Amino acid sequence: MSWKILTQHGHRVVFVTPDGRPGSCDPIMLSGIGLDPWSGIPVLRNIRILGLLLSANADARNAYTEMLRDPAFDGPIRWDRVASKDFDALLLGGGHRARGMREYLESAVLQRIIAEFFADEKPVAAICHGVLLAARSKRVDGRSVLYGRKTTALP
Repeated sequence: MSWKILTQHGHRVVFVTPDGRPGSCDPIMLSGIGLDPWSGIPVLRNIRILGLLLSANADARNAYTEMLRDPAFDGPIRWDRVASKDFDALLLGGGHRARGMREYLESAVLQRIIAEFFADEKPVAAICHGVLLAARSKRVDGRSVLYGRKTTALP
């Protein structure tokens, strides 16, 4: 939904991925399959109760479908080609899928970029695990870019 809100307000959104290829949303969040405690049992996997409550709602799924048609989404730039001087703000997305998050959360390249945005005093927004990535990013003095700031996140 971030993409939709930003574009509706006239902002140009540039997508960035590790390799410059289009990314994808966590399929578990789109379908809800995998969010119920019994999701590991093949026969019960498609019975969604908690999954329906915890997954993306219809508005979010529709926004995702729209975003997939955006030429910017289809042509992202690589992480290592981003510099704070070229952008007005930074939005760090989040996610739930552990396998897909590790590269993002541990990226020294992204941590450098985030530190640049903070040093340049540009707006940085973070959703879900994006806050963890920001917290791991260091200022020149070795402290987290979030040191001395207030932020919110799920525990």
